Amino acid sequence: MSTAPEPTSDPDAVVRRGEAHPSRSLWTGRAAILVGLVLLGIGLRYAVTGLSPLLTTVTEELGIGTAGATFIGMLPTLSFGIGGFAAPVIARRIGPESTALVAVVLAAFGALLRPFIGSPAAFMALTFVALLGMGFGNVLGAPLVKKHFADRQASMITMFSLLMQAGATLPAITAIPVANVTSWQISLASWGVLSLLAVVPWLVAVVGERRRGSATAGVEDAGAKTGPKLGLAHLLRSPVALGTALFYATASLNIYAMLAWMPTILQGLGLDEASAATAFSVYTFMTLPMAVVTPLLANKVKNPTALAVVMAAVGPIGYLGIIFDIGPMWLAALVAGLAGGAFPLAIAMFNLRSRTPAGSAAMGGFAMGSGYLIGTLGPLLGGWLFGVTGDWRVPLWVYVASFVPMAIGGIVMARPGRYVEDTRQPAAA
Repeated sequence: MSTAPEPTSDPDAVVRRGEAHPSRSLWTGRAAILVGLVLLGIGLRYAVTGLSPLLTTVTEELGIGTAGATFIGMLPTLSFGIGGFAAPVIARRIGPESTALVAVVLAAFGALLRPFIGSPAAFMALTFVALLGMGFGNVLGAPLVKKHFADRQASMITMFSLLMQAGATLPAITAIPVANVTSWQISLASWGVLSLLAVVPWLVAVVGERRRGSATAGVEDAGAKTGPKLGLAHLLRSPVALGTALFYATASLNIYAMLAWMPTILQGLGLDEASAATAFSVYTFMTLPMAVVTPLLANKVKNPTALAVVMAAVGPIGYLGIIFDIGPMWLAALVAGLAGGAFPLAIAMFNLRSRTPAGSAAMGGFAMGSGYLIGTLGPLLGGWLFGVTGDWRVPLWVYVASFVPMAIGGIVMARPGRYVEDTRQPAAA
């Protein structure tokens, strides 16, 4: 009996074995794409995590009240949700490389200007612009890897996820020290330089595609020529897409609530600003090792269901530590921060549970779009429940309860043998 695997029947195994395409040099013919992906990945979170430690200072300086601060806390998930739905549509029309260029231009424009306008409305509007660009970039990573690095998907997705998490952690760590040395405006604007630098490789990539006469082919590679066009009706019938969206929604509800409120929550429970910032830095730092661990595990194991359930559980366990004041707060933040692996896991699943770049883009757009829009409730619920009760433990209990839907979504998402291009009906034998 033959034990040789079928090279195309199981995309999971193809990615795990690296057999999808013959391996070639990492740089050959794709240097601009590689540099662009590095700068894109590391520039997808700084507009959120670089603001959180400074939120009290910013709101005081600009005269923004609790309602305005709550709205700012909602902006990341709202912007990422809109960007998630829009990015696959735009990429199908102009190509994923051109869409990436649009993404970094929007991020640079909003991030570099928002601290210096001096108007609360302008600050919020430019924050939305920056985050919308980052929302485009969230979706583009997986299909760009599937298109340009099909010979090394596991390592490239791991790299992209790690850079994304590094781009979340470093701004949180440096925000207050940089503000103390310079000003809060310089601290907020400094990370926007990354997005400005990213314009160069993506411009080169777009020009290179067009010189090869493949601007249209680039759109087709991300769409019709490498897979069917997957509309909303199909995605709503796909258990994989629905499970991934539910998993992503509850992950974003939790994580963006913490990114918006954790320093404030900890200060409200008695920590000083510096100690709260330290715990928050630990929380965001834990996304770095998890960005390496979760994609590698997802690509190594045949059934990542247990991994998905663990990602759903660690956040609530950390919140319970905060609620009951178990140990130092940085330890509770560390445990909760392990949930940062949920996003890299989902991004890995975009490719592991799709057969084509079109499927990866559609699944990513649907999961991130719907997931982030639902996740907007996280910061909103936190601000509203605290305003009503005056006790930060009340929203924390709501976040603890979110384990149930997140675990259910993770189980459906991770089930082996199903792909987003498939329908609910079983294929003919």
